[in-house]
Amino acid sequence: MAARVATITGSVRFMERASASIVGGDSSTMRVQPYALPLVADRGKGSRVWDIDGQEYVDLNMAYGPLIFGHRHPRIVAAVTRQIAESGSQLGFPTTISVRVAEKLKSLFPSIELLRFANSGTEAMASAARLARAYTGRPKLVLFEGHYHGWSEALFNRYHPPLEDLPQGPYGPAIPGTAGMSRALDDVIVCPWNDLAALEIALADHGEEIAGVLMEPVMGNAGVIAPQPSYLQGVRQATQRYGILLVFDEVITGMRVAAGGAQERYDVSADITVVSKAIGGGYPVAAFGASEKIMQPIVEGRMFHGGVFSGNALVMAAAEAVLDEVLEQREAIYTHLDATGDALAGGVHEILVELDVPHVVHSVGPMLSLFLTDEPDVAITSYRDARRHGDFESFITLQHEMQRSGVFFHPNMFEPMFLSTAHTAEDVELVLDRLEVAARECLAR
Repeated sequence: MAARVATITGSVRFMERASASIVGGDSSTMRVQPYALPLVADRGKGSRVWDIDGQEYVDLNMAYGPLIFGHRHPRIVAAVTRQIAESGSQLGFPTTISVRVAEKLKSLFPSIELLRFANSGTEAMASAARLARAYTGRPKLVLFEGHYHGWSEALFNRYHPPLEDLPQGPYGPAIPGTAGMSRALDDVIVCPWNDLAALEIALADHGEEIAGVLMEPVMGNAGVIAPQPSYLQGVRQATQRYGILLVFDEVITGMRVAAGGAQERYDVSADITVVSKAIGGGYPVAAFGASEKIMQPIVEGRMFHGGVFSGNALVMAAAEAVLDEVLEQREAIYTHLDATGDALAGGVHEILVELDVPHVVHSVGPMLSLFLTDEPDVAITSYRDARRHGDFESFITLQHEMQRSGVFFHPNMFEPMFLSTAHTAEDVELVLDRLEVAARECLAR
C-alpha cells in the first residue's frame, strides 16, 4: 500500500456532481461534513476501502460500526446471495428465517424474551421509548448529555451543544436536535453522564412521572466514554426503586464490545434492549426487546409497531450469518477484537506521549477514541469534559494527514474508531507507523 495518497481529484469532482442531485452530496450529514476531505468510496474488502481514484485506505470507520467482520465477509455475502437467488429479498409474510434470527439473538441477550425487528437504530429506539411509556403509563424520559438515540421526534436531543447551553443544575430540559421539531421533547429530562448523584436528584424530583431512563451503556456518540466503576449498577438500582424502566441503547455496543453487548461486559441487565449495527454486518436491521410482560402493550395491540421492511428476508439472511459466526466462534472473535483494540490504543498513547502531545485515549474492546486535549493529564468521563478539553481543530488536522497517508477515521473527534476481525496486527503496525509520521508533522511541539 502506498505511503501517500496520490490524488483525490475524482472524489472532489464527483462530489460536485453529487451535490447537484443530493443535498450536500450524500444522504447522511455525518458523511459530508464541510471540514472533511472528500472520499467517494468505490469498494471495500476486509479492513480496506478504496476510493474512486483507486486509492487504498485502512478503514478505521467500518461504516460507523456495523462491520465487525470487515467489508464483504464471505459468509454474509454467500447468505445474502443465496437468499436473493433462491427465496427473494422481501416476501411480505412471516418467514422462518426471522424466527431463527430472533431465537439466536435472544440467546445472546438473556434480558430479551420477546422482540420486534426494525430497519434502523432510530426506528427501534423510538419504539422503545413508546413502549416504556405504554407499559408504565408515565410520560417522562431521562436521557444523558452526549448520547444519541437517533433523529426521531421523541428522542432527538441536541447531543453536542456548546457548554453554555447546558443547565447549571444536576439536570435540565432537552434541547431540540434540529430545526423543525415539535414539542415532543417537553417530557424529556437530560442528566450528565457518569454522575449518579445528578440522576438520583432527577429521579427524586420526578420519579413517579418517569417511564424510562435511556442510555448508551458505553457512550459512543461523544467519543468512547466507558461507565465509571459501579455506575451502571447504581443506575439499575435507582430505576428499580422508582419502578422506572432502564433502556439500553446497544445500537453501537451490541455484539461489538461483547457478544451480549455491554450487558454482558458489565454484568447489568436492561428492561428494554435495542440492538442494531453489528447484528446486520452491514445491512439495515435493528431490534428492540424486553421481557414478555413489558412487551404486552404490543402483544395486546394497545401499542402499534409496524414497518413494511421490518425483518425482511434479505437483512435476516445477513443477520443470521453474523449470529452464526458469533455463536460458533465467540471466544476467538472477542479475544481478537479486544487484543487488536488494546494494541492500537496502547500504541497511539505511546506515540503521543513520546511526542509530548496532550491527549486521552479511550477504548472498550474494538471501540476507540483519541481525544486531543488542550492540556495534559485531564480526565474525560463525561460529554462536558470532552467538550471542555477537546482540541477539535488539531484533531481535524491530524485526521487529514492520516487520510492522505492512507488511513481513514472520521474527522469529528466525537466519532469513534471501530475495528473488526479483519484488522490484523500488521494493520495496527501500519496505522501506528503512519500516525507517528503524521503527528510529528502536525502536532509535535
